[in-house]
Amino acid sequence: MPETKDTLERIPDLAREAENVITRLNKRRNKRGEEEIALTTAQIRKFLSAVNALTNKISMYRTRSGETDILSPELAAEVKFLKVKLAYQVARNRGTVGDFERKANLMARIDDIGTDMKKYDEFIHFVEALVAYHKFHGGRD
Repeated sequence: MPETKDTLERIPDLAREAENVITRLNKRRNKRGEEEIALTTAQIRKFLSAVNALTNKISMYRTRSGETDILSPELAAEVKFLKVKLAYQVARNRGTVGDFERKANLMARIDDIGTDMKKYDEFIHFVEALVAYHKFHGGRD
């Protein structure tokens, strides 16, 4: 059945949302006096590493259990634990990572996943889009 305009309007535009988050992040002046995004890749690297490691586990789970739409209770608990990793990074860098978390609403997005594999996939795509737009808009390494 062809998609209607109404159907397409209900599909979340994660790329646009991610770009809006990145462009609204706090800025700072570099040594040359140019404005740049204050958040660095290094400041969120541990969280991104945890997300990537969990995504690999979930991919293996999918391979073993077939294409399922439900996360195992163990994997769902690991998804929730991403909040701990993020909280630690926010506590270390409240001004930059805290700003990033608030604008991206990452804690609430993690809570919303529950055991829903599709919501996890959407979360991963959003995180990937955030990283891509961070780099695209001049985010520092």
